[in-house]
Amino acid sequence: MKKFALLLFCLGIVSMSIAQTARVQIIHNSPTPTVDIYANSDLLLDDFAFRTATPFIDVPAGVEINIGVALRNSTSSADAIANFPVTFEENETYVVVARGIVGGNPGFGLSVFDMGAEQADSDENVGILFFHGSPDAPTVDVVTGGTPIIDDVSFGEFQGYLNVPADNVYQLDVTPGNDNSTIVASYEADLSFWAGRTAVIFATGFLGGGEPGFEPWVALSTGGTFPLNLVEPPAGPTARVQIIHNSPTPTVDIYANADRLLDNFAFRTATPFMDVPAGVEINIGVALATSTSAADAIANFPVTFEAGETYVVVASGIVGGNPGFGLSVFDMGEEQADSDENVGILFFHGSPDAPTVDVVTGGTPIIDDVSFGEFQGYLNIPANNVYELDVTPGNDNATVVASYAADLSFWAGRTAVIFASGFLGGNTPGFEPWVALSTGGTFPLPQLQNLTGGSSNQFSVNTNTSEVAAQVFPNPASQNLEINMTLEVETPVRVTVFNQLGASVIDRTLGNQYSGNFTTSLDVSNLQNGTYYLSIGTNNEVLTQPFVVLK
Repeated sequence: MKKFALLLFCLGIVSMSIAQTARVQIIHNSPTPTVDIYANSDLLLDDFAFRTATPFIDVPAGVEINIGVALRNSTSSADAIANFPVTFEENETYVVVARGIVGGNPGFGLSVFDMGAEQADSDENVGILFFHGSPDAPTVDVVTGGTPIIDDVSFGEFQGYLNVPADNVYQLDVTPGNDNSTIVASYEADLSFWAGRTAVIFATGFLGGGEPGFEPWVALSTGGTFPLNLVEPPAGPTARVQIIHNSPTPTVDIYANADRLLDNFAFRTATPFMDVPAGVEINIGVALATSTSAADAIANFPVTFEAGETYVVVASGIVGGNPGFGLSVFDMGEEQADSDENVGILFFHGSPDAPTVDVVTGGTPIIDDVSFGEFQGYLNIPANNVYELDVTPGNDNATVVASYAADLSFWAGRTAVIFASGFLGGNTPGFEPWVALSTGGTFPLPQLQNLTGGSSNQFSVNTNTSEVAAQVFPNPASQNLEINMTLEVETPVRVTVFNQLGASVIDRTLGNQYSGNFTTSLDVSNLQNGTYYLSIGTNNEVLTQPFVVLK
């Protein structure tokens, strides 16, 4: 408490005379030594240790401050071994990292990021800023699911913020900047507890064998720090696998032999591509979500993956029903499209009661005669397009069952699976095509057709028993999105907004609503510009409509 009081005093936060302030977080990432930090002549941080961080704090803005770095046990700012004059701008937010080697090469210095943030772009995301602070590490990429999310960052450089869904555990593969096939090390990032806030992932320590050794660490916006867990690669040869849950019920646990592979794996969710042992038989056990061990499995599927190959595995069918529950395996999976301008789409027919179908765009079938449980793909198409996809019977392209909009312009260079899901004949959950990205995000394609033949802002399910129709306006929206609904029957209503990565950014339960018309408003002013998907759910139906936020 004494140090914190001293910090507040030295910064003048308790003084009403300081009118101009900025927000700053300081991270100590120089391997040695423990230091004292001075702001002009005042002691700012006492015994500031390697791999620790301050929270974001208020500092004077608009005046030059000399940041002095002294060895611990210093008695005044005159003992500083390095000085850095800085001027912070009023109301701006900064991240400052001490890096390098005192008296060595690269030398000790401060790296300053002048676009800091304390909050993520939504309450469901976490905002991650990356800093390369390993003195002897080359330019690096950080890859997840085969896709670089940190690209060509050299020592002393920042890259970010990247806002990603918080309710995910990400495997981060560190690779040389020019060779994503060579994985230096893999780490597990679980920031699900930090939704709505930001963190800095900083590479730290020596890669070449010096002490302390290389590790990525996390600095939370409140000042806490911790290392990411190292993911030990499977012994022996491996294959790459993505698993998609497309069986309507229930939520399940997945086991690989005796080990729990996926916990509480829900319908219409997916894993990223991940490494699995190859060349040996693995028993894939599927158990209910309350399972305690692989012995609780309700179905078992022995599989053998080939070394170096890539697979997509989809769980489909009906547990205890017809068609029965099973796994469909595609053994020519891809994580990258055939060019940086294209997106690679694999199609899977997973609607249990739907007949053989075609998917038509512009009058041309791009998916031809696919039956339940079958794949067709990859189709590599230009990413910078919004495609209208018409689902038709396999033998009758003139009869359009439903039409959907596919906008994967944000996914250029990568792959996705479009999987037909739910029941076409009116059972719950209803029929929808969903997208599974190669990194594991999932979201439904928005439906274009409606019963009333209105504009694209008016939509309803394409059945004769529709409970609900809706109209959204304005589109694009900047502050509020108005939703005008017409209910045929009394029903509970829930509205959810998804971003393009399939993460829920707004989720509101409206409770039980009487039949007739009513209007509700969603505040979208906190959303970044871009395309989003509004989902309206009742007891029996889910409607999905794209809209744009533009400020």
